[in-house]
This record gives sequence, structure tokens and C-alpha cells, in this order.
Amino acid sequence: MKANHLILQNLIDINPRTGIIKLHDKRMGLISVEALSILRNDLINTLGKERTKGFLMRYGWACGKRAAESIKMRYDWESLEELIISGTVMHTLEGIVTVDPDILEINDDHLYLTGYWKNSFESENHLSEKEIGNEPICWTLIGYASGYLTSAFGKEVIVYEKTCRGKGDAECYFVAETVAHCDEAHLLDLRYYQSESMQSVLDDMYAEIERLNENIIESEKIQNQLTELFLEDKDINDIIHTLGTTLGRSIVIDHYNEVYSSYFECEEERVAYKKLKACGVVTNQQNGLFFESFLIKSNKVLLGNLMVIGKQKLNQREQIIIKRALVVFTIQMYHQRKLTESLWSKREDFFDELIDNKIMDENIINRQAAIFGFNINEPHRIIVLKVIPQKMKERVLYFLTKKYPLFDLFLKDHFIVIISAEIEDQGIEALSVKLLNEIKARLPDIILHIGSGRLVESVYKLRESYVDAKQICDFVQLTYPVRCRQATYKDFEGIMMFLKGTDHEELLMFYKKTIGTLVKYDEANSGSLLITLKSYLDNNGNLQQTADDLHLSIAGLRYRIEKIESLSDIDLKTGSGRFNGQLATRIYFGLKVLGN
Repeated sequence: MKANHLILQNLIDINPRTGIIKLHDKRMGLISVEALSILRNDLINTLGKERTKGFLMRYGWACGKRAAESIKMRYDWESLEELIISGTVMHTLEGIVTVDPDILEINDDHLYLTGYWKNSFESENHLSEKEIGNEPICWTLIGYASGYLTSAFGKEVIVYEKTCRGKGDAECYFVAETVAHCDEAHLLDLRYYQSESMQSVLDDMYAEIERLNENIIESEKIQNQLTELFLEDKDINDIIHTLGTTLGRSIVIDHYNEVYSSYFECEEERVAYKKLKACGVVTNQQNGLFFESFLIKSNKVLLGNLMVIGKQKLNQREQIIIKRALVVFTIQMYHQRKLTESLWSKREDFFDELIDNKIMDENIINRQAAIFGFNINEPHRIIVLKVIPQKMKERVLYFLTKKYPLFDLFLKDHFIVIISAEIEDQGIEALSVKLLNEIKARLPDIILHIGSGRLVESVYKLRESYVDAKQICDFVQLTYPVRCRQATYKDFEGIMMFLKGTDHEELLMFYKKTIGTLVKYDEANSGSLLITLKSYLDNNGNLQQTADDLHLSIAGLRYRIEKIESLSDIDLKTGSGRFNGQLATRIYFGLKVLGN
């Protein structure tokens, strides 16, 4: 007998009167592939993937073994090879899969068979569920082939899929080999052929439910303990410490990369956390430690990030406890946020009205200033910061609040406003430079412009300092639109007084005569020759400093200077020419800031 002589009509016997179907004298039943798919999905939902895989592989193995026993007894096979190949034909005739053998090698007690499985009902069902996994899923086919070949060859054979459509491969390709000659990596599947009673499955599931129930009860007790601490008005550090000691793990809550609260089990984990944040790489594991993060959110508002650090990943018990604890942290941090927002709103209203001279009653000013710890008897000046892009303004404000808790900070007119107590001119410049450098170090992708106003003796004149600071900040942005810069009132005091006390028509005529053509050229060509001129004059004609400032080569800068001289009434080689250029550019930008 040869394998290709197997024909379904000769194998199957259908009795239309009794409805009994027999294959090789064994009763069969027609079952739709859809029904098998439903059974498979129900098993996965009930038992889980691992147990379902074992169940279907054992089922397939039994089907394949019985098919081999039946076909061996019924026919006189020409060779062992024909008997082996007949299994692929039987599998195809049963309508489960189309089997296309590829390689068959038999050497004494060593069997090696490969081939393609096409139209696998299991892979088609898996793909119809829109699931792409990372392991083969034709479990029934694997079991059938293993059972058939083990029975037909007389030695234990294991079958595995080298590629499978169910895990995203182009085709299902199987390999069958005797256990004695197979790689150890594939022998792990032998465990699935060990019988497992439904009772043992139910016992395992019951034990798992018991463990889950115990974990839920324990997590509820811990949540109640943390809630009691919150209701007792304990600090969030106390709650973090309680949670950390309960789990035996380090816990950190941060926001915008600023630590809000933390508890560390050991110094090693504190150092590891700092290294993780410093490297700026998002990872779940580093240097033998696991870092697992959980968002703290309320009403779609991100309040912070909770990170758990430990030498092992969180187990089920710990995950349930963390999720319970997140509820407490969310409530506490949201409550604190609302209190802070309320306080900030009142602060902003007070300082906003103070700057706009809306509060004239000295008693009201004294009373409200006392609430916010503001000394109205000291001289003050205003510093304003403009952040680009605007959406990063909150990040900068948060950073300054954490870094300088004693600053009087608030938002006004798209600016971050700082009211600074008496600081000399040199000191205010140093402070502005320090603020610029610290903010850029923390948030390198933003553009920041800072302007500081005059020092005023009375709070009733704070508006003058605020107007100065705004105009200077706008001036800095106009002259350095894509670079971070700061400037103080001292830098612009002379030109501001000059602009406010002079006929603007005369000033317009002077700047137009001096650099008017240059301005029009820049406007028509989206150029930056005016910025180049200002930088050159600010650097006292030093080519190298100007080139570094503008990120130009010396040759490129020389070309620009020649172009500037050709388009303006300025001789940059003379002192009077540079003075006229300096005055004209200051008038131009100053008038723009003043709105003229």
C-alpha cells in the first residue's frame, strides 16, 4: 500500500438510515470548524492559555495515535516511509489542515520530518480574533502529528512549529524529530502531554482564587492604614514611609522630574534612582534593579508618577497593594493641589491688583501682605520671564517654585513675574543670569527671555518697574528671537528716558535715514542683518565674539558687515559711525517695544 492510494471514498462508510459515519470501522462525527474555534476560545477564557495548550495538544495526540493504529492494522504498507507519509494524507483528508511534506529522513532509530501546514483552522481562527502572539498556536496539529508519528515509528517523536502564521510569520512550517535526537529547547513541550485531570485544574484555580482573596484582604487593610494617616493630616512622607516599609521596597513620587516625596530602603537604591533620572533613558531595569512606574491621575490631570524600586519585579500581592495605595495618593495630592491652587489664585489676585494700583487702601494692603509674608516697606523691583513655547510656562513656574520657595511668583499677561526685594544692579543681573542658566539646564528645549525693571521705594510704584521689565523683556525677544537672553533696567535706562522725552518724529527720521534701507531689506528678505549689526555693536566691533554669538564664520560675518554698510548710512570703521548705528538700532527696537 502506498500513501497516495488513500482516497476518502474508500476509507469512509456513511449509513444514511442510522446517520452513523465510520472511518476504518471507527465511528466518526462531523463537527464544524467554527464549533472547534468556539471550544478553543472558551477553553482559553476558562483555563487560560497554558492549560488550554496542554489540553488541545493531548487531544490532538490521542487523535493522531488512534489514526496511526487504525491505518497500520488495515493496510499492508510497502515501506515505513509510506506509512509515515500516510499520516500527512490522513490529516489532510480529515479537513483539519493541508499537509505538504518537505523532508523525510529515517536512519535506524532517528526520524526527521519537516513540512508545511496550509489552511490550518487554528491559525485562521487565531487571526480572525485579531491576535498576533509571540509563539506558535497550532496546538491540535502539533499534538496530532506527534501522536501519529510516535505510534507509526515506534519511538517517541516530538513535533514543533518553526514558523507559524499565528505569530505573524508568512507560513506554518513544522519539524518532527525523535525525542532522543531533538534539541533540549524543544523537549520542554513534552510536559504538555502529561495528563492533567479537571479536578487538579479546578484545585489549582481554587488555590489561585484563595491567594487572590488573601491579597485583596491584605491590600484593603493597608489602604485603610494609609487612609487613616491621611485623615490624621500626616505628611505624604509618612505615608510613603509606611508603604515602603510594608513592601520592603523603595518608593518615589516625582512630578516634572522633581522629587515630591521618597522612601529608600538603602543608599544603593537612592543612587540608582539618581543615575536613572540623570541618564534620561526610559527603562524598567538597570544594574540589577527593577523600576516600575504608575501614573497618579485625577480627572485627566497628571498629579505625579509613583516609582517602585526593587531587586525583583512586583508580584501579584504587591501590585494589588500599590493600586490600592494609588487611590490614597491621588486623593491626598489632588486635595493638596486644590489648596495650593486656591492659595496661588489669591496670591496672584493680590499681586496683580498691587501692580495695577487697584488697591489704594493702606490697611487692606498691610493685611493682605501680612497673609502672604510680603514686606511692603522694602524697596522692590520686578523681574519678568517669557517662555517659548508658551505651553512650557507651567513647567518653568513649577521649577522656580520648588527651587526658590521664598520668591513671590505669579503669572500675569503671559509672563512669569517675580517680585524681588532690594538687590543692587549688579546683583539683579547676576540673579537674572543664574535664573536663565538654571532653567535652561533643567529644560534645554525652551527659549527664555528675562527682563528686570527699576528698583522702586514704594509698592505703589511697582507698576513702573513692571512696565520697565515687560518692555525690556520684549526688547530682548525682538533682538534675540531664537536665543535665550536677559537684560536689566540699567542696560536700557538711558535709551528709555531718551525715547520718552524726545519727539518721536525726529527719532523716526534719524533711524530711517541711518538704517531704514537695512530694515526694509530684512523685512523683504526675512533677513537678520539688523540683528547682526546689533550684535557687532554690542560686542564693540569684536569680530570673533560676534561670530561666536551668531554662530557664524569670520568670513561669513565680514560679508554681512559689508552688506550692512552698503545698505545703511553707517561707517562701522569710525567711532561716530558705530555710535550712530548703536543709537539708530536702539531707537528702532525701543520704539517697537513702546508700540510706536
